[in-house]
Amino acid sequence: MSKKGLVATLVAFVAVVGAMWAAIFALGWQPQLGLDLRGGVTITLIPAPNQGEIDQEKLDQTVTVIRQRVDALGVAEPDIARQGDTVQVQLPGVVDQQRAEEVIGRTAVLQFRRVLSIIPPGDPRYNEVGGDCDSILDGPPPADQEVVLCGQEPDLAAGTEDATDTPLTKYELGPVEVAGDDVDDATAELEQTGLSWFVSLDFSREGDQAFQQLTGELACEQVGAPTRQLAIVLDGRVESAPEVNADVGCGQGISGGGIITVGGEQEARDLAVVLRTGALPLQLEFAQSQSVSPTLGRESLVAGLQAGFFGLLLVAIYMIVLYRGLGALAVLELAMFGVIVYGLVIVLGNTVGFTLTLAGIAGIIVSIGIAADSSIIYRERYRDERRAGRTVRSAAEHSFRKAFRTNLTGNTVSFMAAVVLWLLAIGPVRGFAFTLGLSTLVDTLLFAAFTRSTFGLVARNPRLANAPWMGLRTVSADSDGSPQRPRQKVKSR
Repeated sequence: MSKKGLVATLVAFVAVVGAMWAAIFALGWQPQLGLDLRGGVTITLIPAPNQGEIDQEKLDQTVTVIRQRVDALGVAEPDIARQGDTVQVQLPGVVDQQRAEEVIGRTAVLQFRRVLSIIPPGDPRYNEVGGDCDSILDGPPPADQEVVLCGQEPDLAAGTEDATDTPLTKYELGPVEVAGDDVDDATAELEQTGLSWFVSLDFSREGDQAFQQLTGELACEQVGAPTRQLAIVLDGRVESAPEVNADVGCGQGISGGGIITVGGEQEARDLAVVLRTGALPLQLEFAQSQSVSPTLGRESLVAGLQAGFFGLLLVAIYMIVLYRGLGALAVLELAMFGVIVYGLVIVLGNTVGFTLTLAGIAGIIVSIGIAADSSIIYRERYRDERRAGRTVRSAAEHSFRKAFRTNLTGNTVSFMAAVVLWLLAIGPVRGFAFTLGLSTLVDTLLFAAFTRSTFGLVARNPRLANAPWMGLRTVSADSDGSPQRPRQKVKSR
């Protein structure tokens, strides 16, 4: 390549890197750290017992629903993976562990049933039907049967009896007539009075027709009668049992959706999330749930950065001792390699949600050795060409061609290994594979553009090429530093 070509390649390469970092500073982007570096919540879920044989398809659907719920919570780059029948969820940056558990593990089976009768505390039948309201239901109530379910705990004024000690009202309900599968969308909204929140439901076409028919039949019942009420059941509890308004005509019903009245804003938003993403196909239990301290993450990050810094320092010292000025040039290449990789980590974290984990840092540290190998291959090829009798400029050009083929072959193998590891691995190992593959691609591009340009321009500069400290003219063949030349043999006639 000509000198103008080398200069143009170097300028274009530096300009692209500079533009990337200018955008990073202008937008104020920071690297997105994973669970092990910035803290968060890790949850392990297992299928609840008494569900028979676990269907793998349902388990995959369950993981999909959980992922949709986590995405709706706005968690950056969560890690959700199956390990056999176990589902592991890692949520970086989440500090409210209880809320995460409620949203992720909630079955969210929504049912609309007509109220047959109301059994308040003190009714003779109260202790005979429905069981204990404090007991946990073993799965959602049967959809095709009449059931007796308990209502929610009442909101008591301050200074009154604890709500947990107040008996709950029981409801005798008919079979399910509109199911949660008929809900297309759910949004949290604030009432006009500004005192409470509710969840607005939008039904599918079939669901809207069923809801209209159900409310039309309830409107034919006597005003004030329990049989005019519609029970909204969520996970085996009656969230509310509103009465159909008196202005709804008999047989006409209500179309266009329904509402579920709840208390605060957070409760309404979380309920809207679980209803919008759908019910879990399987009932899950918490096998383990723990919060990871961000303090531990900072210590791990500092330790990882220190390891990378000292590793880079040792490589730099080795390169300078071995190659002198060419070694210093290799250190510049490694510095550019670090600038590009770190910049890409920031850009990918703020565009596609990539999070940097401790395993990812390990992948970057390993890739420093790959980048150093590329520089060493080039310089050793250069020495070989000089020993063969080539000039400095010719040796720099020919050694690049040979070194690039070797570099491309080695990096292709490393990249393929990283891709296979990323596809087959789970959890933090994928972070290692991703950064290793990314760094391998950066090294190939850096070698073809930056390394070639800087080395070639130095070789074409007479002052630098002849400087003893640069090491371009020094080879180990002759004591005077001149390259070896083929010896001529005298032949007899």
